Amino acid sequence: MIKNPRWREEIDTYRSIKSAFVIEGNISDLQMYASADFGLELTSLDEYLYVFLLGEGYLNITFYNRVDGFYNHLDPQQTADFGMLADVETGGDGVSIATACKAVRTAVRQTGKSVAVIMNMASLMTAGPDRMDDKEIENFATLLLATQEAVKAPSRDGSWINNMIFLVVEKANDLPAWIYLNNPYVKVVEINKPEREMRAELIAAHRSEFRDADRLDAEELEKMENRLVGITEGFTYMELDRVLTLCGEKRLSMGEAPRAINAYRYGQQDDPWSRLGKEQLIGISDALCKDVKGQPTAVNAVADVIKRSAAGLSGLQHSSGRPKGVLFFAGPTGTGKTEMAKSMARYIFGDESTLIRFDMSEYGHEHSDQRLLGAPPGYVGYDAGGELTNAVRQHPFSILLFDEIEKAHPTILDKFLQILDDGRMTDSKGQTVYFTETIIIFTSNKGIYRTLRDGTKVPLVSPEDPYPVIEKKVNDAVRDFFVSDLGRPEILNRIGNNLVVFDFIRKESVPQILQKQLSNIISGLKDNNGIEVVIRPDSDAFRALTGWSIENLSFGGRGIGNVVEKYLLNPLGRVMTDEGWERGSCHEIRNIVQQGESVVLVSS
Repeated sequence: MIKNPRWREEIDTYRSIKSAFVIEGNISDLQMYASADFGLELTSLDEYLYVFLLGEGYLNITFYNRVDGFYNHLDPQQTADFGMLADVETGGDGVSIATACKAVRTAVRQTGKSVAVIMNMASLMTAGPDRMDDKEIENFATLLLATQEAVKAPSRDGSWINNMIFLVVEKANDLPAWIYLNNPYVKVVEINKPEREMRAELIAAHRSEFRDADRLDAEELEKMENRLVGITEGFTYMELDRVLTLCGEKRLSMGEAPRAINAYRYGQQDDPWSRLGKEQLIGISDALCKDVKGQPTAVNAVADVIKRSAAGLSGLQHSSGRPKGVLFFAGPTGTGKTEMAKSMARYIFGDESTLIRFDMSEYGHEHSDQRLLGAPPGYVGYDAGGELTNAVRQHPFSILLFDEIEKAHPTILDKFLQILDDGRMTDSKGQTVYFTETIIIFTSNKGIYRTLRDGTKVPLVSPEDPYPVIEKKVNDAVRDFFVSDLGRPEILNRIGNNLVVFDFIRKESVPQILQKQLSNIISGLKDNNGIEVVIRPDSDAFRALTGWSIENLSFGGRGIGNVVEKYLLNPLGRVMTDEGWERGSCHEIRNIVQQGESVVLVSS
């Protein structure tokens, strides 16, 4: 026997002491209940309420909306036998809102037969709670009186039960607040999307439709079903039932079902995570090392997260609805944090454009969360949506990089709690955006320096410190920031052990970083200009660039890039123009010499 949903239990609890319920939330969805004849069934909210109220002994159950008037398509005899409403003409234009409200008030005051009225689309009975005219105020005042005057009447078994009014709306605040606030006769109940236990029941009911369900042992079957329960977080009953039915029609296996669910959720069949084969995952550390030099500890930590994500193990101890992975990159500037994120995007999703970057220093004021998630209704920018939610909706398979997260306003960090916990966020338009296929990366320079009141930055670590010392100081600084400065240790808990500390660029790594940058330049010249340039690793030119780069190591990899720009790119551009290097030509740069303020390339 399936468990009753929470909203139904609330009605059961308060039915004997309340005369009216405002039902809000997921009202357009199907509802699930157990039938003695047919087992588990999905039905409309109208039918669910009808069956429920009939079982509680109500003799007269009817529905009303401003289009159809009073009706009961489930049992046409109900309306005709509705006590005082028998005198009201039923159907369409025959019942105005004013007439209906007066009839309901009269009906709930009678003691002949127990009455329950479900008023659907109740929010359409007014243009808006903040702009009601006199007639609309009168209608709702009539209903307010009805909630206060409702009495008990005989039920089917002869006991006396409360005559009842149900107002069904998407949001309770679509009604005038004085109907339900501080009104002891009225209870607001919310219909949520199906909880984990209810989704498990529905998935189990579709079990036989999967091609391999009868061949799986109990443990494997439970594992597969738990995975489906996790990735369908946020689905309505209708969505879940239809996608499961589609899986059955296509005779999919339980292992293939997640792809169908993602296709429904994201609107695309392709799952980039499924393309990561065993060989790619084994070689991921080597691939990352080609892009990020001098960071072996960071590379190994990131590789472990990617392998765990590809295997579908992320967050299984909590909820499989979480993002694929969460990483916190901390350490000195210019040490490869952003390059690591770019490399991950290329390796996992095949395209660097799947890296979506947000500079959190731009989100430091109080209402910055509206830029990310969208402005509330009635505010400027509402139609545009949020920068983050729009980006994830368009690119559900992506890496989200939040640079310098410590500079964001605390209200934004509150939003991240839900994303990291549930893997989803509801934007200002009420649309759910899913983060379950993303990797989220935060970066920070915490622990590298301390800023004094006058703005002076005092280093806390230096390149002379060994890596274990740097790692401990940065870890402690990040922990102090979340625990002491923000007072939000729960955010740090969501990150867990995924805090990755990047080391300073050491001298021994300079030739590797320099060679990588030169290779990019040489490839670009050949592809774009058709000119071949050679700089040998044992040349005087390479040794000169290496020496200047070591002198600029305080700026990390960016310092090396600045050296390459000053001592190679600028003079190279001048030589190519002045000497008229032509497409198809080949030039070897043998040395780079600084003569006063000028830099001279020695080439052949």
